Amino acid sequence: LSLGTVLGFSGPDTPSYDNFYAGGYNTLRGFVFRGASPRQQSTTNPGQEAIVGGPFEWLNTVEYMFPITADDSLRGVVFTDFGTVESNVTIKNMRVAPGFGLRITMPALGPAPIALDFAVPVSYADFDSQQLFSFFVGFAR
Repeated sequence: LSLGTVLGFSGPDTPSYDNFYAGGYNTLRGFVFRGASPRQQSTTNPGQEAIVGGPFEWLNTVEYMFPITADDSLRGVVFTDFGTVESNVTIKNMRVAPGFGLRITMPALGPAPIALDFAVPVSYADFDSQQLFSFFVGFAR
């Protein structure tokens, strides 16, 4: 069983490129990269929204990994990722995405596993961009 939490704060004068963003394999599976982040009206493209991130970050994961093969070259995982980067933390602003996946270890790649995950957001904002499948090679989570 693996539990993880990331908590971060930034100041009021922080430029948007240094804000916190959520979505993607390393933050919230089930969403595209930065796809679960705050937006505002774009100043350069009227009628469109720009992803600006948030001044606060609270991201969590609960993951259980289990062997499928005796040599541990194939393992399964079940997980739930949840959290927000909104400045106003409420249940309404919380994103939640449970899922499952496989970890494949191949001798040619050394100890770094190939991660194949499927996650379905069950709590999200209307403007969020979802991505059910994610693929990653390495230990980054």
